[in-house]
Amino acid sequence: MAADERPTPPPELDRVDREALEEFTKRDAATLREVSAYLEEVAAWKERREGADDESISDEADAEPYPDGVPERATVSVTEIAGTEYDYYQWREGDEIRSETVRR
Repeated sequence: MAADERPTPPPELDRVDREALEEFTKRDAATLREVSAYLEEVAAWKERREGADDESISDEADAEPYPDGVPERATVSVTEIAGTEYDYYQWREGDEIRSETVRR
């Protein structure tokens, strides 16, 4: 590859991946090397997780079910009020934003 020829991204990337890569092309070489090293570590971590014998590591297996009336696409955050933890669910129905708070 010539020094002035920009590398071509892998063809199997989706739109979001391509947009992320486009943003990285604006960074300096040192930052790209740091990000590359980090991504290698993340890939190794994911491979270790996927190869683990214990199936309970899966985020979905650990997830608690949503309360009745709360769609699975709701965003969940944990809030602590006066020493008590609550799950705060928030989702959109049409133009309205709905929410529900449930004690943990």
